[in-house]
Amino acid sequence: MTNRRTELKLIPYIGCKAGFAEIFDKIIPDDAGHIYDIFGGGGGFTFYACNRFGSKNVTYNDHNPTMVNLMRALQKRPKELYDEYQRHSSKSGPEYYLAVREENLDDGTRGAGRFFYLAKNAFSGKIRFNSSNKFNTPMRKSPRCPQVDKDELLRLSDLMQDLKITDKGFEHYAGTRGGLMYLDPPYMNNTNSHYNATIPPADFAAFVSEIRKHSKVVISEQNNLESIGIPGFNQRLVRLQRSLQYFTQRDSTEVIAFNYEVEGLPG
Repeated sequence: MTNRRTELKLIPYIGCKAGFAEIFDKIIPDDAGHIYDIFGGGGGFTFYACNRFGSKNVTYNDHNPTMVNLMRALQKRPKELYDEYQRHSSKSGPEYYLAVREENLDDGTRGAGRFFYLAKNAFSGKIRFNSSNKFNTPMRKSPRCPQVDKDELLRLSDLMQDLKITDKGFEHYAGTRGGLMYLDPPYMNNTNSHYNATIPPADFAAFVSEIRKHSKVVISEQNNLESIGIPGFNQRLVRLQRSLQYFTQRDSTEVIAFNYEVEGLPG
């Protein structure tokens, strides 16, 4: 396993789990079976799982076609994706950013390059879409476009060559049997407008109630699981180095929960 795991990140996605490798090492067993990243988002957990278990043993899923298109472009056409980013970077500015925001973000490598540029330049790492699935985050304050390391981009692509990428609603996986299902949904009961399409807690609880019968389940959430109707999970409170809510930088925490026993893990 590489020692550069914390660099396994594509875009600055709010809630990105790229820095959680040591936590996942402790709670995810070596014999986890196939790994399903059901709310894949920016792919932080997927990259971790591919690095540890091999991409043939991992499925990335996200219901947002824009995010899925970016992941597929990274997997199959990383050099072209890099070139598209560089093209946008050379023209970057507030007016240009707004113009790109109005273009199609789902059409193959060109759309992926547009979204990659927008995501890297979005204010506070907010990857946010409106009800029509239009990206609507304003531009970051700094006019300087972040640089993308081509070698790191190609390394991420190599890591995910055998990854299965799907674009289903989470309910599609209710019948999954075996393996480990990782759930990092948009934070429920969140008042900060960082997410559109937040899942009703009752629907999420019903989904978890079904899949926990047949699979190992790991959940990342802002709330204690009992408060959203999910009892009986082992829970650990993780103190974060960076706030995920952007209203405080102190005492920012997240719940990591799982439905199985981990030997040697303190309470």
